[in-house]
Amino acid sequence: RIIILEKQWYQRRVRGAPTPAAVVCEPEEEDPVTPVAEDKDALFDMEEKEDLAGIEDDREDLFGSSEEPATTQPDLFDDDDEEEESSLQGAIPVRTNSDHDRVPFNTPAVGCALDDTKTTALLNAAKESAQLKKSVGWVNGDKKSSPKESSSIEIPNYTKVGEGYSSYIIYTIQATIGDAPKTTVQRRYNDFFVLHQLIVENYLPRGVIVPPVPEKNFMGTAKLRFGGGSSNESTQDPSLFIKRRKAALERYLNRLMAHNLISKDETLRRFLQEEDAPRPNPNATGIKGFMKSMETMVTKATARINEVDEWYEDKQQHILEMEETLKKILAVSDNIVADRRDLAAKSAAFSSSCLHLGEGEDNASLRRAITKLSELEQNLSNVHTEMADGDLFIFGETVKDYISIIQATKAAFDERVKAFSLWESAQSTLAKKRDTKSKATLQGKTDRVAQCEEDIRFWEGKVEKCQEDFEVISKNLKEEIRVFEEVWVRDIKESTKAYFQKLIDAENQIISSWKAFLPEAKTIN
Repeated sequence: RIIILEKQWYQRRVRGAPTPAAVVCEPEEEDPVTPVAEDKDALFDMEEKEDLAGIEDDREDLFGSSEEPATTQPDLFDDDDEEEESSLQGAIPVRTNSDHDRVPFNTPAVGCALDDTKTTALLNAAKESAQLKKSVGWVNGDKKSSPKESSSIEIPNYTKVGEGYSSYIIYTIQATIGDAPKTTVQRRYNDFFVLHQLIVENYLPRGVIVPPVPEKNFMGTAKLRFGGGSSNESTQDPSLFIKRRKAALERYLNRLMAHNLISKDETLRRFLQEEDAPRPNPNATGIKGFMKSMETMVTKATARINEVDEWYEDKQQHILEMEETLKKILAVSDNIVADRRDLAAKSAAFSSSCLHLGEGEDNASLRRAITKLSELEQNLSNVHTEMADGDLFIFGETVKDYISIIQATKAAFDERVKAFSLWESAQSTLAKKRDTKSKATLQGKTDRVAQCEEDIRFWEGKVEKCQEDFEVISKNLKEEIRVFEEVWVRDIKESTKAYFQKLIDAENQIISSWKAFLPEAKTIN
């Protein structure tokens, strides 16, 4: 580009054109003999070599000496610079030519004026990129992000308050966050549900996968309040239902505190450390909440994205397949739990029968052996109950949790589709506003044109904001999926190892019990 501009400068000089104000040229002495040429371009060719030395001097005055070392390009995203605006003003990219010096884009070139339009656009782009980096710095491990505090959340016990329909359960939460002293608060299940709603409102629109709160169970709650008989294990032992919920709520709070971003939320901190429970957002309940949920359902059903990055489609398909597989595993796990509990109940019944049989036996050795068999079957009943608890709490609940987390992941993908739909709608509205301005201009409606220009400026900002939101949620979602897969593999691995170890210990107990009974059986006369 500089070579072309220099050539234009030469031509202007030879043809008598005025020298641009940006270039300072020293007066030259007139040559005693001037070559005559009919074509001024030919004259330029004859004088090119003679004038080249003077032009090089002029170029050095304008651009600086080519022997000076090139200036290092400033970092557009210098986190140590507190004055963002001033750093962006100095961060103008530099073009490099093989035969020339490094020249900033906004330096006036020879024979042309400074183009501020490109420079302004470049600065705006740099500023938007810096803001985007700040908004998603937490997912990229920004060097200035503070490390996550260590925390420990436990729900050691629960208390039933009242009787009948008005009864409810209060959970005691003990939390230790960082260097703060341990705090103890009491919460109802509805308090957990309100907390989850507030966190979802704050973080789901940003592409964050929010760990799900344990779902409501109206049947389990009703049986806990009023009792009743059924074949379901939660109704045989009402405390089993509340134990499962207590363990699930504890895992929920620990997952929130394990999240790099949600763990810093003030609402969560107040929930764990202050006596007063958070209050629900009035816009999330009633008619407004219903309308918002309907809007989300319509957007989910109608909006589509023509994906450029196939990663999103592949991950969505993978997540759907994983969900179906986990549901099948959970169904099998529930069947195993039911079978083990049934086996434990039948072993206990057999133990009771053996005990009554031994009491009426006259043969002492046989009576002693039958009594030992009764004790053996009671021990086996306890072992089968522990194995059922392991199937349920160690493995089954982990699988159930991840089915819920996959639902939350699908909700994050739906938010990305919603953000794209808003961006697309804003672009469509902007195009309509521009068409309206064109028609008003042709019709000579000055007032209408001014109003359209104002609307266009508003919707241009809206389009930029929607585009930025879509890019941020897409970037955050990728990082969230990466973390989800890492945590998923770790949790399933730890859960499976603990589950298998529990089974091995149980089988060893069964073998030891039968080995202890064998000498008694041999003593029967």
